[in-house]
Amino acid sequence: MRIKEMSDLAGTTPRAVRHYHRLGLLPVPPTVRGRREYGVMHLARLMRIRWLADGGLPLAQIAEVLAQDPGGADREAVLHSLRATRETVIARRRELQAQEARIDELIARVEDGEGLEPIPQLLVRFYDAVQARLEEEGLNTRGLRAERQVVTALAALALIPDSIGTFLAELDGAEWEAGVRIYAQIARLEQLHGEEARTAAVDLAEETWEYTLRHRSTALAAFSDFPTGSPGRTTWRLTQMITDTYTGPAQHLYLDRFLELLMADPDFAAVIRRLAGDEPAL
Repeated sequence: MRIKEMSDLAGTTPRAVRHYHRLGLLPVPPTVRGRREYGVMHLARLMRIRWLADGGLPLAQIAEVLAQDPGGADREAVLHSLRATRETVIARRRELQAQEARIDELIARVEDGEGLEPIPQLLVRFYDAVQARLEEEGLNTRGLRAERQVVTALAALALIPDSIGTFLAELDGAEWEAGVRIYAQIARLEQLHGEEARTAAVDLAEETWEYTLRHRSTALAAFSDFPTGSPGRTTWRLTQMITDTYTGPAQHLYLDRFLELLMADPDFAAVIRRLAGDEPAL
């Protein structure tokens, strides 16, 4: 029989048959009058290849199975391949279930009128509020945009803990406004110079620390839930990229002073060192 006839009988395509030839899965038949002539042996082997592939075996494992005798000494090797494939299928099923859950979450967000950013929706609302305030006051939004982009990237990598949302959910109207005001003051530091800038930076760091202490438990939980090891170091490096977008000396003085206050607290110092190492810097 010709290649198309055989492939039709096996429920596949001539292109797939040629691919199996290249991989050595299916022997190349003899040529008769310039055309390959396939026999029953080829059809039977092709149908077995398709049956194994439909069962979930990768082509590399199919080659191993076909090279073995399932009724003889290689029976255990065949069983091992099949069981390994079954575990792969189970793992894939779990991945699909997790993907289904994520899609359900996206559907729920759209139905609720929310956006499709990977960061927690409360954080989206907070960033939107800060953005509006900065634009209203004619302040530079570069640092905020950088932070939002970095946080979005971290969230896409599942490196933003859910406890960030818990921290924001704790904020009442006055504390929400206080957080927005701190961001606006950070942006305003860019415009200050000399002693005025230094005093404003130190005062703002103290104000930010007092704000943090008012929400100590949820803030500490959010810090603690960030990943450690290599993911934690990645998170800290990306955080440093945010601070690099600040151009005002007073802004960097503010960051340095706020980090000093955090590191002076044993609990915050411990979780920051888990992220950034023994000598963290912003």
